[in-house]
Amino acid sequence: MSEGGVIEQLKKACKEETGMLMLINLDNFNFFNDVYGRDMGDKLVARLAAIISGVTSGDDIKGRLGGDEFIVFCKGLESSDELREILGYINKKIKVVIEELLGLEEKVSMGVSIGAVTVPGQGTDYESLFSKADYALDRIKQTGNHGCAFYTDESNKKYKSEMGDLSKNMDESGDSTGALWLDYDYFSIVYRYIRRHIETYNDTALKMLVTIVPKNVKMNEYDFYQTVKNAGKIINNALRRSDVMMQSRQNQFFLILPEFPQNYVAKMIERINKKCADAGIDEVVEVNIQYEMIVAQKENSDK
Repeated sequence: MSEGGVIEQLKKACKEETGMLMLINLDNFNFFNDVYGRDMGDKLVARLAAIISGVTSGDDIKGRLGGDEFIVFCKGLESSDELREILGYINKKIKVVIEELLGLEEKVSMGVSIGAVTVPGQGTDYESLFSKADYALDRIKQTGNHGCAFYTDESNKKYKSEMGDLSKNMDESGDSTGALWLDYDYFSIVYRYIRRHIETYNDTALKMLVTIVPKNVKMNEYDFYQTVKNAGKIINNALRRSDVMMQSRQNQFFLILPEFPQNYVAKMIERINKKCADAGIDEVVEVNIQYEMIVAQKENSDK
């Protein structure tokens, strides 16, 4: 799906055809690249392009807008049921692709979100229709990944809510200790926020990948599972309450430590290793720690 010539085809279709203009965005793609590497990300995008081609007709117009976003004009499609069917098909296929690329043991939630607009129901000008589809996509991603939404004239109404009620619902109980342990979807959201914060305020953070490897290759699978589980709890308690972590693989933990000075990295590694040693974890497994500082890519004067 080449971008060359696609825009002109889309402009013509929006003026002359009846159908649906869709923006399809691969959720958490940048985070997936950071965790599993760009080569794996490229493979995922290539497979997604094939999935989109498979779920659409040959005369539909399809193009890739960027690293993780595709645009499609489906001729003759207008209903929300058809949009949901397309979404369900794509996300079901992506789940299979993830299992093939990473293995069945990986519990990675990847999928797409779709923002759509009907043509000519919402107009015939491509730029205007694109903006409306983009608005619908942004709206659905704010409420959660792997969903779809149509733009309607009611879409951009503003709804009021009490700040106190919202804060109360989101607040964490004060007795929690250790890092904030999140699943893949929520961790990726926090990760993107931290990256934005670093770029805006020229700050730093530390990311660590902790891999647990059995010392004895004949170690019982269940015993190894329990050891990794205990290691996760130990690592969590070794971190600050401002840190975040997730289990990225069956035997790996991905950690983000915001506002962390580089001269304290060795001390943090020593702290994690000591806590694992105190618990006897190091007697049966090796705890391998890789780290990298996250720094601003360029100076940002708009602080």
